[in-house]
Amino acid sequence: FQWQSQLKQTYDPSDSPVNSLTKCKVCDAEFDYGFEYLGNGPRLVITPLTDRIYVTATQALNLKMGCAPAGPAGTGKTESTKDLASALGKCCYVFNC
Repeated sequence: FQWQSQLKQTYDPSDSPVNSLTKCKVCDAEFDYGFEYLGNGPRLVITPLTDRIYVTATQALNLKMGCAPAGPAGTGKTESTKDLASALGKCCYVFNC
């Protein structure tokens, strides 16, 4: 399970040219890489907590449910979400309401 729960990016040249050739996989969830260039920004240190966030968020997104991390202030919810979006090549907008 530890290997499956890691965020892995794969390239499959045998895929059709219409589909994205680069995939991001976590457990049984698979996403097309978004090719959204967000610059060469800083990355988070991968800890067991960020692994749990990645697995939980990607499983929720795979089920089309969305994700809204909750918890005390300053624990890295926003940064973890932005780092996952960056790893998937997706744009992430943060709203403070």
